Amino acid sequence: MRTNAADRLLVDSPEATRPCGIARPTEELLSLTHAARRLPKIDGKKVAISTLWRWCRRGLRGEHLEYIRVGRKICVSPEALERFFVKLVELDERVPPDTRSLPAALRRPPITSKQRQKALAEADAVLRRAGI
Repeated sequence: MRTNAADRLLVDSPEATRPCGIARPTEELLSLTHAARRLPKIDGKKVAISTLWRWCRRGLRGEHLEYIRVGRKICVSPEALERFFVKLVELDERVPPDTRSLPAALRRPPITSKQRQKALAEADAVLRRAGI
């Protein structure tokens, strides 16, 4: 089978631009099952294979785990896992710690003591009207 220069560039060159979500062909490949076994336990539980699949397909915080399909199997490389986790660490460093765990829709600025006093007064008024 003949390959043209563009095909060789995609396969052989580390600087080549690659389609998003595809692992590099020269790296060791692991099935999602084997990759999950290699990851450390979190809170005493193994990382589920479906979690790895979700990281490949949907991503996590906007980053996707690079993968390649080998027949019916989905494979990742240890290097792709490392790149994925490094990207997540970089994202953590850019986002303030107090807002990391909240979805964007739920993040709001903290209320002032004046706003809190007003909300408490309104709640007291509602309770008085209800006879409680």
